[in-house]
Amino acid sequence: MLRLATNIAYRWSATLCRMNAKAVTAECPKVLHRNLSSCYIQAHYQPQPQISCGLSCNPRILDIARSVPAIHQQSRGVTKFSMHSGKRKSVKAVLKRFQRLDWGIWIRTRTGRFKHLWRKTSSRKRRLQKHVFVNSTQAWMLDKMVTKFWRTPKYYVDDPYRPYHSREEFFYTKKKTDHF
Repeated sequence: MLRLATNIAYRWSATLCRMNAKAVTAECPKVLHRNLSSCYIQAHYQPQPQISCGLSCNPRILDIARSVPAIHQQSRGVTKFSMHSGKRKSVKAVLKRFQRLDWGIWIRTRTGRFKHLWRKTSSRKRRLQKHVFVNSTQAWMLDKMVTKFWRTPKYYVDDPYRPYHSREEFFYTKKKTDHF
């Protein structure tokens, strides 16, 4: 098949070169090369089945979309009304990655605390094992991403976070009264 296409392209380019006497020396190799490459592409081209699904399947639109840099759109994935019960659902990733203390702040572990430990100093490894607070904006967002069940205090046996659930030095979270 390719040999037949090559012969046709060669004859066609030779005919073009004979018709244009000025271009015999300079343009014949270029024309032949262009025709051979187009024949090679046509010989190996298999048309894709066209699916009519609007702009998302249009190859021109897809080429433009590939050339534009991707802007990551944040998505929290909050389900406001579930299909089964019609109730709001908690985001499972929040429950897996964060812990809410009883006084309203959310804590998380440091990122990368188990990665490349061989090149981290011992003091850095110690710091990575500690938990950190999220800021107020993130805490507000995380509160909206979970249901009321997860915002109420939980009481577990041998809870390792028990000393951190109370914040007595702050007026609004204080539970014990001051006796003067």
